[in-house]
Amino acid sequence: MVSKRENFTARIPAGLEDWVAYRLVSAHQRIVNPLILGHLLNTILLVAVFYGQVSTILLGGCAAVMAAACLYRFSVGTSLRKGKQRINARKAIAVLEINTIIMAAAIGAPLVWLMPSASALQQVFLAVVGTTLIAAAGYTMRTLPRAAVGYIATISTFMIVGLLRTGKLEALASCILLGASAILLCRMAMTAHHLFVVRILRERDASSAAETVKMLLNDYEDHGSDWLFELATDGTMIGVSARFATAAGIKAEDLEGRQFSSLFEDSSESKLLRDHISQRRAFRGMTLKLAGGKKSDPKWWSINARPVASVSTRVAFRGVISDVSAEKQAEARVRHMALYDSLTELPNRMMFTNALNRAFAELGKKQRIILMYLDVDQFKSVNDMYGHPAGDVFLKAVATRISDCVENSKLGGEVHMVGRLGGDEFAIMMVGEDAGDQAIRLADLLITALAEPYMLGENELNSSASIGIAIAPEHATTAQVLQSNADIALYFAKGEGRNRWEMFAPGMDLAVQQRHAIERDLRSALANDEMRLFIQPLVDVETGAHSGFEALVRWEHPERGMVMPLDFIPVAEETRLIIPIGEWVLRTAMAEAASWAEPMTIAVNLSPVQLRSPNLLPTIINGLAETGLDPARLELEITESVLMHDCEANIVILNRLHALGVKIALDDFGTGYASLNYLRTFPFDKIKIDRSFVTDLDTREDCRAIVGAVISLANQLGMQTLAEGVEHEAQLTKLREQGCAMVQGWLFGKAMPVAHYNLERHADADVVIEQAPAKRRVA
Repeated sequence: MVSKRENFTARIPAGLEDWVAYRLVSAHQRIVNPLILGHLLNTILLVAVFYGQVSTILLGGCAAVMAAACLYRFSVGTSLRKGKQRINARKAIAVLEINTIIMAAAIGAPLVWLMPSASALQQVFLAVVGTTLIAAAGYTMRTLPRAAVGYIATISTFMIVGLLRTGKLEALASCILLGASAILLCRMAMTAHHLFVVRILRERDASSAAETVKMLLNDYEDHGSDWLFELATDGTMIGVSARFATAAGIKAEDLEGRQFSSLFEDSSESKLLRDHISQRRAFRGMTLKLAGGKKSDPKWWSINARPVASVSTRVAFRGVISDVSAEKQAEARVRHMALYDSLTELPNRMMFTNALNRAFAELGKKQRIILMYLDVDQFKSVNDMYGHPAGDVFLKAVATRISDCVENSKLGGEVHMVGRLGGDEFAIMMVGEDAGDQAIRLADLLITALAEPYMLGENELNSSASIGIAIAPEHATTAQVLQSNADIALYFAKGEGRNRWEMFAPGMDLAVQQRHAIERDLRSALANDEMRLFIQPLVDVETGAHSGFEALVRWEHPERGMVMPLDFIPVAEETRLIIPIGEWVLRTAMAEAASWAEPMTIAVNLSPVQLRSPNLLPTIINGLAETGLDPARLELEITESVLMHDCEANIVILNRLHALGVKIALDDFGTGYASLNYLRTFPFDKIKIDRSFVTDLDTREDCRAIVGAVISLANQLGMQTLAEGVEHEAQLTKLREQGCAMVQGWLFGKAMPVAHYNLERHADADVVIEQAPAKRRVA
């Protein structure tokens, strides 16, 4: 639009010359009064300083010319402000340019004949007058570039001549400096004019764009997927459109003049909405549930609005509404999936643990908390004998019997909850006063009920259960200790022959002692080079090719043999030994991946404890630098618990990792307290679908629905999906049909030492990872 040339006319599009000229003159007239006053003040001071020392006629003549020029400039400005010369704006510029030269001559001429005869102090005064005026011209005449250049050139010339007439060597140096400064000021004046023209042309374009936007908004209201609304100062709806009325399910005439907040159910959000409207505060992304909707099909709106700048009209608020019912329903499904076990519909481990923590927080002085951990005896044999589908039917029957016993026991507890912790593990919590008797009565009922035969189709199945009981505050004062003690009691019940219950008692610490032994040996495992890196392939569903590997750690204990992660990782996390172990896994995995000939991904699990370690970022940065591994090939997997605790600090770390180019995956999605809010909190690159949903993907419709919902959600958010635990072709087929991008599981390979997969390496690769029990070296 605007040329880079400094020529005045070259900057202005054809047809806009008069408009730009008028804007230039108008801008100048806003500062014409200070310009006139400045010149008059300088003239008065000049006359006062030299009065009586030089010709009064010459001095008075210059002052008269200046006064006349200033008066004329004031009259021109007055005419322009009244709009009398808008059509002749370019002519007015020419007049002002001539007037500027006259003013420059009137104040500059005395400098020529006063400078030689003036005293040293008077010469300084004359220099100050001249330099002040040419410097001020760069600002006061910036919209009239020719006038500014002419003014600066005229006064500078007079000053140079006056200085040269003094005949001093110092005057020559001053003339050189004055000439250079004048050239610079002229350049600055031209640049200021250029910038001013650019700005006013852009403002004009912006105004034109605003009109276009207004037209587009009208079209959007008629054809867009969302709809607009307007509110009066009292919060009532005005100008209700047909689309708005249709979405609300109310006639437009009935909505007109009705309070906007009355459309929504009473809630903290609706109260916040009323506060924002009454206080004229903008709001964004406020989600509210419509009142009067069907329970089976609730409607949710997301609202963005801001107050209208002008209150001269009835419109006080203007905004846009989106129907987010589908998103809220999807979030409800995911939340239910996160809180409840998909097989039994009982609360899952996360929900149960949260309820137990709340019970401790609200525990009364006379109340007791009963916690029971229950395991089905020999459940694995049911799966082995009848298959996983039959095992699921059996677990559902067990869950029903447990719930019935708790509901029908008529115990006096104020709070009852039954949960499935995973597999064949169940938990029961009760809050009451008669804790000991209640626990024993319920345990006896459960042992009897769960020992009755089950019918699996035509097969009769006999089973039993083991129960561990702990009571607070007798056995523990925190939820964590109570859980640990109930687990110890359950372990003791199994050790005593199963099909029985045991109450926690001091001395049942065998499991604790074993845990301490693991902790003791774990502290020296790294120093003794007992850790081993295993990998499991990640497979692209489309091509069937390996797209990467997941790094897994194993502990080769000199006496216990190969220790699996489930047996030592919890201990490592509790003791923070997971930090050095995790650093070892990261460094080793990066070094291994860097040696591969193919640029495949290496995925590494991050514990919440690791994420809080200050060494995490330096470890990853140094590892990437030392190995030369492309950050995009490193994928860090975190679980939802990372986002639940120290969320803000963890998000900062994740964003820093993401900024390095490292990919972040959300692991075991759906098994904890997952929420769509977590997916908004951080832009994950991948969502890993937990194996608990994949196991029965080919036999259970609810699993397929959940997996489909997660994949669809990930696709809409631009995230990849990876399904864990794929063990046979039927599961792979279903995942392919659902659109899952990547898979891993025994169907493609178990977690094995690196050497097992015979990966092709770079010719200069110096990473050697041998099969256990051989020592390994990371170069």
